[in-house]
Amino acid sequence: MKKKRTYSSTDVERLDVLTILSLLTVGCIVSVDVAKTKFVAAIATVAGEVLKIIRFSHPRQTLAFLRVVEALRDAQLAPRVVMEPTGTYGDALRYQCHARGVSVEMMSPKHTHDIAEVLDGVPSMHDPKAAVALARLAVIKPARAWVPESEERREVRALLDRRWPLTTTQALYHGHLEAMLARHWPELGSLIDVHEQRSWMTLLQQYPGPRAVAAASDEAARTLRKASRGRLSAERVEAIVEVARTSLGMPMTKGEETKLRCIVEQIEQQTKGLDAVDQELAELVSKDKEMSRLAVLVGPACAASIVSHVGAPTSFATGGALEKAIGLNLKEKSSGEGAGKLHITKRGPAQVRQLLYLAVLRLLQSDPIVAAWCRARKSYGGESGKRKAIVAVMRKLVRALWHVARGSSFDASKLFDVRRLDLSDCAEKKAAVAPATSPQPMRTGAPVRPVRCEGGVPQQHA
Repeated sequence: MKKKRTYSSTDVERLDVLTILSLLTVGCIVSVDVAKTKFVAAIATVAGEVLKIIRFSHPRQTLAFLRVVEALRDAQLAPRVVMEPTGTYGDALRYQCHARGVSVEMMSPKHTHDIAEVLDGVPSMHDPKAAVALARLAVIKPARAWVPESEERREVRALLDRRWPLTTTQALYHGHLEAMLARHWPELGSLIDVHEQRSWMTLLQQYPGPRAVAAASDEAARTLRKASRGRLSAERVEAIVEVARTSLGMPMTKGEETKLRCIVEQIEQQTKGLDAVDQELAELVSKDKEMSRLAVLVGPACAASIVSHVGAPTSFATGGALEKAIGLNLKEKSSGEGAGKLHITKRGPAQVRQLLYLAVLRLLQSDPIVAAWCRARKSYGGESGKRKAIVAVMRKLVRALWHVARGSSFDASKLFDVRRLDLSDCAEKKAAVAPATSPQPMRTGAPVRPVRCEGGVPQQHA
């Protein structure tokens, strides 16, 4: 029985380049399927007809592959190198191709996935087939040109990469802390906010648990007052010491006290690291015209994350295109009489959506129009309804950011129909908060938990 060799490949060092050059006339496409070390490339005509599939090991055989690309370039065939944005594995090859004057284009992995069955009637996908699919897509679907980022943007990206594990680790240990307090000191959470305030860290490091605080109540009170720098009232300090004496929690063992002290030390360490990174990030963002415009509305971290992970808003033709790139556009699955529910696609970077979520929580606190619009939604009610309202504001906020990046000032009345909103209870709030166009720098490092306020609007702690 004859074996099919539709996707058979040749080692790059055994490739006869002259034969390939004789088959090409006006141009060519070089599509590359990127992996950690095993790369597969397809050389195709401008019409997408694959002439040869080659394989090479990166970085051992990468120079041999680049010599093939150079030969295509020197033959005036204007090769187009098409790849997928697969993390950082392909960055070195992209840079080397660009340095040699060869255009590099980025194709969406979703498009490659969707064309798998159309290509040969089989839904399976493997490296050679992926390379062939990229070559076909390069003909029928325009791809995004890749250019190296500036050193300034790379510095911002490096800070964001440092910031992300700090926030996730901080959130992890906050979860452990809440679990321990719920078991051993449930009353503390009603007197102090462990997510926003920091004086409790010094207290729990020196006196881990209610029993230790109650045994040295006077010293613990002085420690808490000193750590808070006078921001905690005497009544609040006394109440914390009192609930330590009368706590309903389970008594802690020595090992559990040591565990609590270690958790608090980790939270303090991550918080200090986050403060240092946020300070550096704010300085770099202030030097970039576009990011500084966005930062006025959503904070430096969110602005930098949008530009670094999605792209500059000014590079998108419409606000809807930016919304789609972030993954906030809606999708629906309906068939016949069955109408599916609308959901956001979540195709964009999750980090950007998370920071936008926190930015909306702050916007709900600072802008009465946004808060009133959320309350007016029919679905507003219960935690699920609040989340849907927040996501709806996120979608509108992204479209507003598209205009803000171009120099416009943020005006909530342009996003929402104020004629349909009840703003009678917001007059005092509007006078008490800063204008939405010039909010204070926003801290989005610590986990933010929505709480209820007057009118039922979820807010974040100041």
